[in-house]
Amino acid sequence: MSDAAERDLPDFDNPPLVETVLSAQFDRLAAMRSVHFGLFWQHVRDEFPNAEEHTPLPPIVERPNDAAPQAVQLHFDPQETLTLPRLWLLNKSGSEIMQIQNDRFIKNWRKGPANAEYPHYKPVLKPAFERHFREFNDFVAEQALGPIKVTQCEVTYVSHIIAGEGWTQRDEIERIFTFWRQPWGDDSYPRSAEDFACRARFPIFGPENEWIGRLHVEVQAALNIADNRPLYAMTLTARGMYGTGIEFFDIGRRWIVKSFEHLTTEHMHVIWRKKKR
Repeated sequence: MSDAAERDLPDFDNPPLVETVLSAQFDRLAAMRSVHFGLFWQHVRDEFPNAEEHTPLPPIVERPNDAAPQAVQLHFDPQETLTLPRLWLLNKSGSEIMQIQNDRFIKNWRKGPANAEYPHYKPVLKPAFERHFREFNDFVAEQALGPIKVTQCEVTYVSHIIAGEGWTQRDEIERIFTFWRQPWGDDSYPRSAEDFACRARFPIFGPENEWIGRLHVEVQAALNIADNRPLYAMTLTARGMYGTGIEFFDIGRRWIVKSFEHLTTEHMHVIWRKKKR
């Protein structure tokens, strides 16, 4: 992304962001076995000393005109009787997670008490992903498991918009989001909504105005675990493919950040201390 395009993006001193995810999906590594997870862990164990096993994520590919994202149909070798897990490798604080399965490589940043400040995408998150994905690619090549062919990329930003920070009651939806208008008056139907949830999809277009993926926006009412305050969890996921590698990341991140700005109110931008450009 050019410097001019980067300067065009909104920036906040106090964003409600609690998690970011960068994910590269690739053709299944048929030769990969559980032992390879352990071998790779030895390469990064000093940085990621903790490990967990989770259920693998299904491969999903966005296609034009699909009613919903399509799960890819997999064909397994009859001799492969066990499904490989998804390995989580966590740093000491749990704020950074590297997820590996035989067709995905994922990096998460999660906000916590020890890392309340968001490490920005350009100087921190993307370079960290590139470094670790390069290490994984090198390992796959050394073990003759590859090559890795990226087929889909995802960028996800999760924000927790918590009561007491610009709003107090769940029905104050218009104070938070620009795309909702409450019915007016006590005699209107259906009167004011008590809370709110939504899910929407938007096409993403590339530099030549070509379709390259989708932006998924989801809003859910929830409670803050720490103090039971009401919150709205807003998740924006850009999924698609551009180029032959992870070039989609910059495009997807731009669509997320600009869309977040347009879908939330100026009132909340003041609360989040939006910087002047």
